[in-house]
Amino acid sequence: MSEHQMKDRIAEELKKAKEAGQLTTEKVREIVTEAVSAAVDKTKGGVEELRPVVKDAVAAAVEGLKDAGTDVKENVEGAVEGAIAGARSRGDQAVEAAREELRKLETRLEDEKTRLAQGVREGLEGAKEAGAALPGEVKERVESAVTDIKLKSTELLGLTKETVKEGVKQAIESGKDVKETVVHITSDATEKALKEGRFRAGKVKEIAEKVMSGAVEAAEETGKEVKNVALGAFEGVQKGIASAVESVGERTKAFLREDIAQTKKDLEAIEDLFIETTRKVARRSGEVAKGVLDGLADQTKKTTSVLREKTRHAAEATAQRLKEAGKVTTEAAGKAAHVMAEEAKVLGKRSVDVAKGAISGMLKGARDALKKGKEEE
Repeated sequence: MSEHQMKDRIAEELKKAKEAGQLTTEKVREIVTEAVSAAVDKTKGGVEELRPVVKDAVAAAVEGLKDAGTDVKENVEGAVEGAIAGARSRGDQAVEAAREELRKLETRLEDEKTRLAQGVREGLEGAKEAGAALPGEVKERVESAVTDIKLKSTELLGLTKETVKEGVKQAIESGKDVKETVVHITSDATEKALKEGRFRAGKVKEIAEKVMSGAVEAAEETGKEVKNVALGAFEGVQKGIASAVESVGERTKAFLREDIAQTKKDLEAIEDLFIETTRKVARRSGEVAKGVLDGLADQTKKTTSVLREKTRHAAEATAQRLKEAGKVTTEAAGKAAHVMAEEAKVLGKRSVDVAKGAISGMLKGARDALKKGKEEE
């Protein structure tokens, strides 16, 4: 439809509406919208083409209202709204088409993540079956390797929170080095989960909440070591995030420019999100854990934390990467709930063993250093 045809259509439709006693502001809007939309469909789609179309449509509507002998002031708003609605009709359709495509891609992504998780599970079961036919010690080594691989993939397998929860429960039951063990469990779980896929602020918040709440829930359910667990979980999650942040700069080399820009924004928001998540977990916790977590959040806000320093350096490195780029141009579905619970127990035990091994190594190092110091004296 040419601009001349658009004007004629608006004038004719306004006249008909007047004769039928239907000339309301809403009707004017409808008439102008349809006319402008039809005119826009005939253009090449350039943004610069919209201004003259809207200008002519509004002018035609005003003239049409005058010719119809109706109050222009009462109905001109409908003409302007209709012209803009018609002008954006093609763009609205394009945006909606893009959204639909994005929805399809998101669905496909979730399907692929589910397939990946299932593939990992099947592969691990295959390795376990192979180990079952091997001699005792070799069989144990295979099973240990399978469990360690699962422990590295808890987020993909949908077991992060339950693994942390089981690990903390077993640490409490052991009654030894509880806080230190919780720090290791939560730090390790947080770091591994964040390194699974792209680094995003929303993901940091999600993982931090899973890990911290899993640890606190374990302590509150057992009714023991709540304060130590809350302290350890806060410290561990903070360390885990900081460790994951350190690797972000290197990984951005494979990112698109848009991804790098978003990553920079995400890094700058990390500490605030961590504190926000800590307070969220605190609100859902009992009085002891709530007091500990709120106190730690307050203290972190006032002081310069390791996490703040790490994220600042990472953000600076990412900004540099963004500059260089400018120069050159749900959790996966798993097995049945009872099977996942059993896996979480095994992985929880393994995370305790790993943490205790690390603590034992540090204690041995401290004892050796002390012994050496005395000998030198």
